[in-house]
Amino acid sequence: MTTSVWTPPPADEAELTEWLRARDPVTRAPGAGGWHVFGYPEVKEVLADHGAFSNAVVRPVPDDSPMRLYRTGNLTWMDPPRHRNLRGLVSQAFTPRWVAGLEPMIRETVATFLDGLRGRAEADFVREFASPVVATVIARMLGIPGKGQQLFQEWSRSLLALADPSAEGNGLQQVLTRTQIAEAYLHRFVARRRAAPTDDLTSKLIAAEIDGERLGDDEIAGLIALLMSTGQAATITLVNAMIVLGRHPEAVAELRARPELLDPAIDEVMRYRSETTRVERRTVRDVVIGGHEIPAGQSVSVWIAAANRDPRVFDDPHVFDVGRARNPHIAFGHGIHYCLGAPLARLEIRIALRELLDSTLDFAIDPAGTRLLDPRLMFGASEATVRFTWKEKQ
Repeated sequence: MTTSVWTPPPADEAELTEWLRARDPVTRAPGAGGWHVFGYPEVKEVLADHGAFSNAVVRPVPDDSPMRLYRTGNLTWMDPPRHRNLRGLVSQAFTPRWVAGLEPMIRETVATFLDGLRGRAEADFVREFASPVVATVIARMLGIPGKGQQLFQEWSRSLLALADPSAEGNGLQQVLTRTQIAEAYLHRFVARRRAAPTDDLTSKLIAAEIDGERLGDDEIAGLIALLMSTGQAATITLVNAMIVLGRHPEAVAELRARPELLDPAIDEVMRYRSETTRVERRTVRDVVIGGHEIPAGQSVSVWIAAANRDPRVFDDPHVFDVGRARNPHIAFGHGIHYCLGAPLARLEIRIALRELLDSTLDFAIDPAGTRLLDPRLMFGASEATVRFTWKEKQ
């Protein structure tokens, strides 16, 4: 096994991609840098072994912090058995069949924000389309009324700013403020739904029950916060689709000529430009991965973006191919923490991209009007100016 010289991951997108190419499947950083897993089979092994690799890697949140909203009910940073029990309760309400029934609402939401862009030469794709579409869909499926939907849109924008290396210094303060407002709003809203349930997701979460256990108000509010934070993956994937397709006009032409390629094209965007660059784990016992023994108590960075370009699994991994025949990417994760909202994200992205392709003759990202996120956290953009050439509306 070769050993690559360790250097810190660069903040530049192009440099980071090259840095990922040069890594060994499992590498130890010097000092307190922990362990890093880059290879596809090794990453899947880590993600699948929740008995050895704990998800509980976030420091405890003080009770007086607004960030406590993300603590209770947050499946992302939770281990079994509580993860299994809570996910079971959520899965009762958030079923693939129920999500499929949201399609008319999603189409209406996409059409509303697309009409706001139509006819304009350029627009901020994140602020004016991707982010409000995703935030509004989440709010509407929860049963949040109009004024609350505006709060969700503002909350969504502030969450994106956390990964923006060029954001103003008050980005975290904006998140804290929006989170505090959202927490108070959500507790009032959940109380109203307990008194008068409807057919929305909030009411279904209230009614969910396993072995006599039900979700409390704090857990429901926390799960909604989880939906908002993880829902940014759909926002970013839409932006990444515009970035990647804008760089590959031949792929856009193929998608216009062969609409049946849209689903594999979405998977290829997620593989080629993985929204989640890496996730963190901590070993709870000594474990061997890729021939390396990692002691208990070690920090482990699991690089999804590198795994999705592993040449041992993907042919020509650095080529964007909308017709890729085999694409077992793990952009949505793997194992017990596989993204619960994956069916919703796929549906949102598919509808939004189909409408954009059907409504335009051409589109292109303006690099000067684009603010990329820190790729060490995620591939994406907090701002993305897109230039459009529109078809005449029928």
